[in-house]
Amino acid sequence: MRLIQLLKKELARETRGWVDESLITHEQGQAILAKYGESLDNDANKTSFGYYLLMALGSLFIGLALILIISHNWDEIPSLIKTATLILLTATTNLIGLRLYLTNRHQAANVWVFFGAISYGASIMLIAQIYHLGEHYPDGIYWWALGVLPLVLLTRSRLLSLLMLALATIWLCVEVGEAFFPASYPVFLLSALFVALYCRSTPTIFVFSLFALLVWLNLALAWLMGSGIHYEPFGDLLPFSLALGLVLNGLAWALMRTMNPTWREYGLVLHLWLLRGSVVTLLILSFEGVWHEYSSESDMTLVLSIAALIMGGVLSWKLSAKNGRYASIPAVLFSLCFSICFIAQAYFSSGDMIAAVTINFLLLVLGISLIRRGIEQDETQYFYTGVAVLLATAFVRYFDLIGDYLGGALLFLIAASIMMLAARYWRLRGQTEPGGRTDEA
Repeated sequence: MRLIQLLKKELARETRGWVDESLITHEQGQAILAKYGESLDNDANKTSFGYYLLMALGSLFIGLALILIISHNWDEIPSLIKTATLILLTATTNLIGLRLYLTNRHQAANVWVFFGAISYGASIMLIAQIYHLGEHYPDGIYWWALGVLPLVLLTRSRLLSLLMLALATIWLCVEVGEAFFPASYPVFLLSALFVALYCRSTPTIFVFSLFALLVWLNLALAWLMGSGIHYEPFGDLLPFSLALGLVLNGLAWALMRTMNPTWREYGLVLHLWLLRGSVVTLLILSFEGVWHEYSSESDMTLVLSIAALIMGGVLSWKLSAKNGRYASIPAVLFSLCFSICFIAQAYFSSGDMIAAVTINFLLLVLGISLIRRGIEQDETQYFYTGVAVLLATAFVRYFDLIGDYLGGALLFLIAASIMMLAARYWRLRGQTEPGGRTDEA
């Protein structure tokens, strides 16, 4: 089961126990862990991540305590002493961190550099307050994030990468709120992706950076179209968002088939989050009332929407075509169904109903596909996800019936038949395998 990639640290710990108990040999343990990019010797004597996290949080609270102490007597301290103290504190903490880093004490160095980054941000804000600098307050957050960026590239610290992304994302939100376009936001995302891909294994940063890049691209498209920088996930940006999602789906499948174990883990995590996101999106779009809010402004908008979907579907097909039908066929099906929805919205008076019915059909196909995939590949997470999709579809249709009550009842009967047939197929398939093995939850 490929989800074991997400639990490889726990697998390494368990394997060391098996070797210590002589259940398997040392060579067998190494061979097992090598498949997932781990080793019996990796992290065996390193300080635990819990200790590292607690030390980082302790540094954060120390910084906050110092800020409060200084703030209590802030008005009585001369401006020059305030500025010199802030600069000295920032320089000292960062220099201690860099000295520890040069002596290969990386975890302690990361804690000190993180403390220095907090001091740096506090210094920016307090010095700006002392001398009444800056009318555009998001600039302070931007320079804070930009100051952390070189430290991220130098130390390759996950903690600093998360801090940089958090600051950059806050800056993105406040910049957009001030009606300015955050043009340099991808600099932070690409730096974080570089660390994730080539320096440190960190699926959280990898997935967050890709989804944040998707949001930024939507903002950029809105800006180029002359509609300002307000993010509208519906309307003209819906096809673009779907097309980008299809491309990311192809990228996930391509990563899952690379030789690099870290990249395979990234592909798996990205694939699972895209799967969850697509299910939620389809459930939202399965309501007729939601489509009633959507409208294409012109034929050119319709053409561009369908072109974006087709391009996204083709790119996803190209990236995932070597991975089988479960990788490539969904991209084509998504592109086709959403193109039908947009055409129906543009040229038919009952376009809302047609679009809702199409999305509900797509949900049924997705649920069936996931159930079949789970059965054929003996992967229960896909089987139960497919069951959950069908149950969720039936549940929402109970409150928002398409057509009449007979149509809703027919939908429930179809979902019930699919699940019963899937259960019987799984049971028969398990009985026909060698030894009659069945995959139990």
